[in-house]
Amino acid sequence: MIKRCSKCVEPKSAPGIIFDNQGICNYCKTHKKLTLKGEKALITLLDSCKQKGGKYDCIVALSGGRDSTYVLLKAVKDYGLTVLAVNYCNPFTDPQAKKNIENAVKILNVDLIDIGDKHQAHRKTFKNNVIAWFKKPSAASVGMICIGCKSMWLGIIKAARKYDIQCIVSGGNPFEEISFKKELVDVSHDEERKNKFKKAFVGIIAEISKNPGFFHPICIPTMIKGYLFANEYCPGSKLLGYKIDKIQLFDYIPWDEKEVVSRISSELNWDYPKKFQSTWRFDCRVGHIRDYMYLNTLQMTERDDLYSNMVREGIMTRSEALDRLEKENTIYYDEIRDLLHSVDIMDTSFIKEIR
Repeated sequence: MIKRCSKCVEPKSAPGIIFDNQGICNYCKTHKKLTLKGEKALITLLDSCKQKGGKYDCIVALSGGRDSTYVLLKAVKDYGLTVLAVNYCNPFTDPQAKKNIENAVKILNVDLIDIGDKHQAHRKTFKNNVIAWFKKPSAASVGMICIGCKSMWLGIIKAARKYDIQCIVSGGNPFEEISFKKELVDVSHDEERKNKFKKAFVGIIAEISKNPGFFHPICIPTMIKGYLFANEYCPGSKLLGYKIDKIQLFDYIPWDEKEVVSRISSELNWDYPKKFQSTWRFDCRVGHIRDYMYLNTLQMTERDDLYSNMVREGIMTRSEALDRLEKENTIYYDEIRDLLHSVDIMDTSFIKEIR
């Protein structure tokens, strides 16, 4: 059994981890408790969006996952906003996530626009980068298989400009800011999200440069857009989205997993595939192979870090986190093979069962 921090559940295989004499990790020791801006400040900001005119008050980025669906629900029902929902048509979206999007916009009577995968760039980049990664596996380069959706903010900001919308509301869960990924590219695990991409750039380039397969001509434009628009703090998002308010809902109000799932389930007929035993990030099927890659290289997944963050914040017990990891760090080999077959990778013999 792998050794874990005695306070959280961070495993000894986490990059840059150090344990003291009591078995407490340095991730715990440098952890900064979340400071929320408060719902009063949020409402003031949202009210100002209503006063800017136009057909819509704001955009909500909607994936069909739990948090983005909750943001849409809050924006419409709790804050009375006229919302334009924007969905990136990820070629690897789970069918249930698509149903969740359909249910949410219908029940809430919200307009929806889709951002397409132009020229199948996402699909082609994923195929190339999966093949490249398995030729030279590296924990630090796992993210390259997800580079295709990293330019999503480009489409969202373009939609905002097209419809003269001055506010974008999204639902990034603060506990999802995976610490070990920063350490893999020589950035401190406690670095703030808004500074991460700028500081990680050199480390990312150094890492992917070790694998020439990532530099296929079809991937270069996707990588550039991914760097420029991966989140609201990236240079492209700042430049193109100048004067557009970008609000992360859970920077203002607490993220409560039980409330999120309870409300969207009862009010929007939201659901998830029960066989996965978790509501987290099921909406993109690429997550299954990403879990496999991290388990192969680090003997952990992003959930180990997610639940460690929640333990540190006091919203989950260590015992509960361990129980959930035992169930949820499961590899669904059938899903991985189906995913690879969908991009015409028919020989999946390189996927070996992890014992």
